[in-house]
Amino acid sequence: MNPTTAARPKVTLAAAIGAVSLAAVLCTATAEPAPAEARPAGGRNAVPSAVPALREWHGTQGAYHYDPTRTRIVRSRAHAEALADTSRTFAADLRELTGSAPAEVTGTTDTLRPGDLYLTLGSADRALGREGYALRVGRSMTVAARTDPGVFYGTRTVLQLLRQGHTVSAGTARDWPLKPERGLMVDVGRKYFTPRWLAAHIKELAYLKLNYLHLYLTDNEGFRIESDSHPEVVSSEHLTKSEIRQLIALAARYKITVVPEIEAPGHMEAILDTHQELRLTDEDGNARRGAVDLTNPAAYRLVKDLYTEYLKLFPGPYFHIGADEYGANGERFPHLRAYARKRFGPRADAKDAYLAFINWANRLVRSHGKTARAWSDGAHGGGVVKVDPNVVLEVWYTHGLPPQQHVDNGHLITNASWKPTYYILGGNKPDSVFGYERWHPHLFEGGRTLAPAHHSRSLGAKLHVWCDIPGQQNEQQVAHGLYRPLRMLSQQVWGSPKPAATWADFQPVIDRAGRSPGWALTP
Repeated sequence: MNPTTAARPKVTLAAAIGAVSLAAVLCTATAEPAPAEARPAGGRNAVPSAVPALREWHGTQGAYHYDPTRTRIVRSRAHAEALADTSRTFAADLRELTGSAPAEVTGTTDTLRPGDLYLTLGSADRALGREGYALRVGRSMTVAARTDPGVFYGTRTVLQLLRQGHTVSAGTARDWPLKPERGLMVDVGRKYFTPRWLAAHIKELAYLKLNYLHLYLTDNEGFRIESDSHPEVVSSEHLTKSEIRQLIALAARYKITVVPEIEAPGHMEAILDTHQELRLTDEDGNARRGAVDLTNPAAYRLVKDLYTEYLKLFPGPYFHIGADEYGANGERFPHLRAYARKRFGPRADAKDAYLAFINWANRLVRSHGKTARAWSDGAHGGGVVKVDPNVVLEVWYTHGLPPQQHVDNGHLITNASWKPTYYILGGNKPDSVFGYERWHPHLFEGGRTLAPAHHSRSLGAKLHVWCDIPGQQNEQQVAHGLYRPLRMLSQQVWGSPKPAATWADFQPVIDRAGRSPGWALTP
């Protein structure tokens, strides 16, 4: 059969949505006669393979055929401007995948031709939320959503399906994530990662419907971002501001939130190497490695300079202050305890000076219209000071309070469990069997959990690349090592029904979806 003569549906998706459920509309819209060669002998088309798996699928009969010479990306006329960036990105990725980019046009369902890819907004299906989408696969293919990010994630599914072949079985899908934050943290502070590596992973994250890139930019071993306010602290290998801006722009195209972390008041050795006067020392003059003296007003001025500089550089809603493993106590550092008692009264201890720093940094971050994030291990235990409840806490180990207590104290949290989300150069790697078969975003380190009523207080999870021994792996080896764990994480934080019961049986699904279009890094 000549595909150009196929009948088109007579009802537009947008018009039908207002009257009946989106699922019903999609089922109706796919009731096109299937070409004889594509019609299965009996039954309905099986669930297509994707990572993460589709949440809902209703197979019909027939198939969609992609034609590199005829297929167009058609943006709905009513939403053409809102979907322009997503359409351009989709076209560029299709060029990488197929060797040519389809034409981009605007139109309606009445103007669709067989092989077209139709993008539209205006869905009334509230279950889709901000990032969900509905997919109709027939003679043409339609991605419908409530928002532009939802349409974008629908295009990621389309890319995965087309990677497996230019013929896609007909059916309809509804798909949305369990968690709003899904991503990757990269320890750039201890190991320099090139802009090329980071850019490749921005596209890779988006391909897997992950939406969050946490750049851990400073640690004792390095300060890896250009600074105008304190150029003396910057390591020789670092990301320039121009490179950062280019990464942020790329991330925006791929719906990725980029979150910087500038560690304080601990893990600051790279800064203190050039600011010896700010080191925290005990009574005998011994310095605590990486710790800044919180009794010194100059320490706050330096941190404020750096935070203000990068709060302006990164446009996203979050700024990570670190705030972990400071470790100073009143017995070894009595002047820190004295400082705290002078400020907060006789019940205060050295820990209160540290907690007060978190709140000071939080106020600075919030003055720039952003939300502060911090690691959870030390955010408790003061005699007087409590951490502001509007700080988001990353719960990574069993140190400190359990996740439920942090939530009860008013915090939003994320699941940064050591097992299975830590990828450590020179240490353990993610246990993806456990991660896929038993772990979920509400199961924290040590078997701790949240009450179901509070699941919404946990924003999500990410994989963490920690470079404890930076030379243990090169960039390409890290990329290779992340390939399967990232797909485990993607499935679990998206939260759709698993396509296979075991990790072993999930491997063919992973390999069918493959890498993002244009992937250029090799092991």
